[in-house]
Amino acid sequence: MPAQKDKEHSEKPRRPGRPRGKKAGADNREQLMDIALMLFARQGIARVSLNAIAKEAGVTPAMLHYYFTSREALVDQLLEERFMPLRNRIAAVFATHPDDPVRSLTLMVQVLAEVAGQYAWFAPLWMQEMIGEMPVLRQQMHARFGDDKYHNMLSTLARWQSEGKLNRELAPELLITTLISLVLVPFSRLRTDERLKAVSPDVIVRHALAIMGQGIGA
Repeated sequence: MPAQKDKEHSEKPRRPGRPRGKKAGADNREQLMDIALMLFARQGIARVSLNAIAKEAGVTPAMLHYYFTSREALVDQLLEERFMPLRNRIAAVFATHPDDPVRSLTLMVQVLAEVAGQYAWFAPLWMQEMIGEMPVLRQQMHARFGDDKYHNMLSTLARWQSEGKLNRELAPELLITTLISLVLVPFSRLRTDERLKAVSPDVIVRHALAIMGQGIGA
């Protein structure tokens, strides 16, 4: 009996929310983030609860709360670890070619297509969260990072126009959204619209660049 008491006292208390019989680890966390991204891309963040994610993953809500204390905490970590690195990769083309708008915007389309092809959740999530009616991700991005990058991009586009390098009829406020839509709208529909079954990522890029070729030249 004393031995049993010693054993009980020697055991470390279980962390609150950690499910019994489940080993915590990076793999579990990454898998849960993958499932959350899939559901967010399909339904929009505002419509998906932590319980819905747990149900889709086949785990208890306690498992999800062990890694993410709230949906807001989950979104914050997805933003930091998954979304922003890809967004920064796309935005980097402007820093690489600051004086060549045609090259910069062409590369932006190509990188967008690469990202959308590599990550199935990216295009539908962007459409849900950046353009949709309940943009939880966009609001959280604004709260964390502000609009500095957006205004810097508008300044770059306006400078290119003043230098005669970019079509002056283009509206800087609409140009980036237009180009992104040319790529991500088709990618977001490829898996759900049978009419686009024969459309490949290469076709999407060629189509977007063909439209751009008639519109962004000075």
